[in-house]
This record gives sequence, structure tokens and C-alpha cells, in this order.
Amino acid sequence: MRAVWLWSARALGGAALTGAVGTVTVAWAVAHAPNGSSAAATRDPCPPELGAADSATLGVGPTALSSWVAEPASPARGTVVLLHGVRLDKRSMLPSARSHLDAGYRVVLLDLRGHGGSSGGYLTYGVDDAHDVTGALDALEARGVRLGPVGVHGFSYGAATALELSARDPRVRAVVAVSSFASLRSVTRDYVRWQLPALAPAVPDVWLDSAVDLGALWAGFDADAAAPAQAAARTRAAVLVVHGSDDPQVSPDNARAIAQACAGRAELRLLSGETHASILADAKGEVRQAATRWFDRHLEPAAASAVGGRP
Repeated sequence: MRAVWLWSARALGGAALTGAVGTVTVAWAVAHAPNGSSAAATRDPCPPELGAADSATLGVGPTALSSWVAEPASPARGTVVLLHGVRLDKRSMLPSARSHLDAGYRVVLLDLRGHGGSSGGYLTYGVDDAHDVTGALDALEARGVRLGPVGVHGFSYGAATALELSARDPRVRAVVAVSSFASLRSVTRDYVRWQLPALAPAVPDVWLDSAVDLGALWAGFDADAAAPAQAAARTRAAVLVVHGSDDPQVSPDNARAIAQACAGRAELRLLSGETHASILADAKGEVRQAATRWFDRHLEPAAASAVGGRP
């Protein structure tokens, strides 16, 4: 997301900040996905880190998601779905996937709509993305995969999608939400403050909301429905909220709002000194370790007998 917002910020700074050009610029940045098309989903080769993994396109409905599905060496304890950040793809979640695979979980890495090899040309900030992931899980079950207990590990945009999914899909028992935003409207303001600190106080909220509404109209979703904190209030899943204390792109206030909304079903971990970029890099493996422990705690081992493994 950083590149497109840098471009947008420069355009806003040089154009009429709250005029028509600025409105369309922000709306375009909000709406348009990296692949910029609605072409059919594609399969790509599985990386060696996943061992004998399967590359497939998964979905029920108009959007198909490019995926990698890997089984652990012994019968799986459950299924962990990994969801990447905006303008990234499933490859960015490979270190976490390897960690969960080593812990005995089946891992499913997905390119969200409009990213990587998946179809779709617009971003929906978890609103339609969550339906897509449900369709991918349905497709796996239709192929005979017995999912067992399901956990979802997401970063940023993927974390927002994970929270939306958990509020709608009862198969999801645990979520690890890393660097999520609380709502599309709040994170748009965060990005303006980050990219245009001197000009941000002069940007009226009503104008920024109108730009977000235009982008959502473009992409075909309700901007007010892109609210992971509201989804967190509805979910029955156990939620681990992880955020960098020094994140300049998505304020830690977003994490606090999500954890508070979960009403006792969440644990909040603010990692000192970490930013949006460094927490994804996870050089010390702190996030990966915490995520695996969370799934060990909340995905019931009793369901493992219902799940197949790789011979």
C-alpha cells in the first residue's frame, strides 16, 4: 500500500487538496487492486519451503483465489489459513506458514482478491474478501479435505479479512490479527497523517470520507462495512491482536479498539519499537512463535483425529 499512497500523497500535495482531483486520487488509491483486472485466477508453483504442497485455485462464486495447500508430515492438528497484507501476496506469509506447518497444522496460503494470481480488480478491505475465503474453505471441503479446527493468521489487510471472516464463518475458532486496522475510515486518516503530517490537520474529515465512499462505490462495497473492530465484537473466535508500538502507518489505537471490541475473547500484545514493516519481517520470530502458541491453545487437539495428513 505504501507505494500507491506515496503517489497519492504527492498528487494531493500538488493538486487541489480537497478538490475533485484529490477526491478521485484518493478514491482510486482506496479502490484499485494490484492486478488491476478481473482476469481468471492462475496457479503458480509451490515453493520448496512448503515441501509437497498443492497449488490450486479455490473458490465458490465469481472470485477464485490462487492458493498453496501444504500438509504436515503427520496427521494434521487442524488448518491454519494465512492472509497477506495489501499489495503483497501469499509469498510474504511463507515464514509463518513454515512455522505452523512444523507445529503440525495444515497450512493454506491464499492470494486475496485482486492480488497475486487471484481474480478481481478491486479492494474491499475484508468485506468481500471474507466471503472469498469462506468459498475457498468450502472448495477444500468439497474436494474431500477434512479441515478440522480452523485458525486464521493475517497481516494488516489480511488481518482485517481474518476478523471479518471469523465473525461470519463458525469454522474459525482462533485468529491472529497482526497490524490490523479497526475500520477503513480510521486507517485512511492514519495514512494521511503518515504521508502528509503538515497538511493532515487541514484535510476535513467530511472530504476524506467522501473520497473513501467514492472508492468503495467504485469497488462495489459499503465503506462502513469495512470495520474489523465491529466484526471483532461479533466473533466467537479467540483473537490474538499483535501490533507494533511505533507503527506510523496503522496506529496502535486500531489494535486497542479491536481488542476492546472482543469483550474478553482477545489478548493484546503491543511489541515495543516495532513498526508496520518490521513486525512483518519478524526478525526474531516473536510473532510466529506467539501465533503458533495461540493456535496450540485454542484449536482443540481432539479434532485432529478427524483430519488427514500427508503419507
